[in-house]
Amino acid sequence: MRKLGVPDYSFSLVRHLTRQVRTKADAKRLWARTDGKPRQLKDSFTELLKVEQTHRCAYCGIRLHEEKPHRDHIAAKSVHYKWAFWPQNIVLACYACNVDSKESYESVLVKSSKYGRCQFSIIHPYLDDPADHIKFIGHRASILICPVNGSAKGRETIRLFKLMSPYRVKQRAKDALFDQDVGYLHGKYRRLAEQVVLSPVPRRMLMKRS
Repeated sequence: MRKLGVPDYSFSLVRHLTRQVRTKADAKRLWARTDGKPRQLKDSFTELLKVEQTHRCAYCGIRLHEEKPHRDHIAAKSVHYKWAFWPQNIVLACYACNVDSKESYESVLVKSSKYGRCQFSIIHPYLDDPADHIKFIGHRASILICPVNGSAKGRETIRLFKLMSPYRVKQRAKDALFDQDVGYLHGKYRRLAEQVVLSPVPRRMLMKRS
């Protein structure tokens, strides 16, 4: 998990859609659209965040293997509907974090009329520096996790996203070993190894491309 920067989206498009969201029903209807400006902005969220997040989940840091990763609202749009299209409220997340763990979890402790002034119960990928709340220890500093100085945000993030569950620890270990092995590869062999992990295309098809 690392602090993210907001990609360079079309602010005019963000502003246009945000102005149309006046009720929870508006947010639900517009977000469900598969065409027009809502589709355009949602596709932009996905493609630019893949790059910004280096194909990793914003919450657990594990590689995103889905062809179309989940777009998650940090502040649930079912409650905070006016921020349904707000860039600082959108990240890509794996299925386990978005569906199994977070769902409609209320992450806002203290609400403000300004998004950036809200207080959140978990580490916010854009507003917080994760290093202030959690630290990674172990092999290549990426396996075991614990809160920093008893951080409440750190503890809640670890609890909510099950960051110390055997499954999460195993996945981080696999990612760390992959990163270590790929470091010794060069040229097309390195690109092929990265494709196998990041691409949704079956491995047998990738091997033919080499």
